[in-house]
Amino acid sequence: MTNPETDAYELFMRLLLEQESALKAYVRRLVPTWHDVEEVAQQAGLVAWKKFDELEDTARFGGWLMTIARFEALKYRRSLARSPLVFSDALVEKLAEADEPPLQGGAERRQALESCLRSLEATDRELILSVHRPGVTVRDYAKTSPRSEQAIYKAVQRLRVSLLGCVKRRLAAEAYS
Repeated sequence: MTNPETDAYELFMRLLLEQESALKAYVRRLVPTWHDVEEVAQQAGLVAWKKFDELEDTARFGGWLMTIARFEALKYRRSLARSPLVFSDALVEKLAEADEPPLQGGAERRQALESCLRSLEATDRELILSVHRPGVTVRDYAKTSPRSEQAIYKAVQRLRVSLLGCVKRRLAAEAYS
């Protein structure tokens, strides 16, 4: 004898897992950081589970989940409204409606970035991570640093270029290995 609730949960989890990478790629276009992506994707999954019995056609699960994710991202962004990294609602809507395919290899890029971050000197790593936290601006960071705001902007830009090059090299090396 099967349990309808267990069957529904198993179906939901299978559908959610199939859509996980597309969901995170979609949400990444709407929120500023990977931490935010994890938060919004998790919340979208919870809301989707609560409303799963309202979904009439499981073949439409992906689009339905992305719609939930869009609203959850907008709600999350409102909670971060004071952050300088938050896009305007109009831009988020345009990004959400963009007909781009989901990004592939997100996990590989994230691993490469994390590896590159670990290879930075501790002070550089602390700087780049500090100025990219939600709600933190370079100006805020400069208030607690002996360096000028302009010097911090230049250092952050140099680190971004360095990290981009490092990530590209690691991904290229993985592609050829």
